[in-house]
Amino acid sequence: MHKQIVDKALKNLEEDRSNYFGGVVTFLEEHPKTDEFPNLVYLSLKDILEIAPIYIDKKDFAILLLQFVIHHQGALQKIIYDKEYLYNPNSLRRITKLLIDSIVDQTIQNYENGEIDDGEPLVQKYTYPYRATDLVDDDDDEALEEALKKQAAYAGPERRNR
Repeated sequence: MHKQIVDKALKNLEEDRSNYFGGVVTFLEEHPKTDEFPNLVYLSLKDILEIAPIYIDKKDFAILLLQFVIHHQGALQKIIYDKEYLYNPNSLRRITKLLIDSIVDQTIQNYENGEIDDGEPLVQKYTYPYRATDLVDDDDDEALEEALKKQAAYAGPERRNR
């Protein structure tokens, strides 16, 4: 029943946003924590549908939303039971913007930890003369050992800086 809070808003979104948040809503419907305060969960979701980033996993987004609602339950209730909310539904944004901030913070942290593929190709550059260790996988112990032996056998001048 509470899902109806977001149904109309989902239909008014662009297709990719609608599909993304449709998946989030599906997960929320199945999660038992949603039943504890469904009106707050769906009202919060409705408030951020148009501005929330859609680049994190749907399940992760839904869990962040649930954690947010649990943590800010009192503040959310205070706003939705205030008559100002009847005249200005955007007043909920004072609290829901904290969820958007946490999603962005988590995304930046994941990016800095290398968990997000930015799509840029990995480019390795080598300068001449090559060292034998330049061309082997660091994780392959046998190949690295063999390359170190070859490199140690080279007695010529070192022509490049490390």
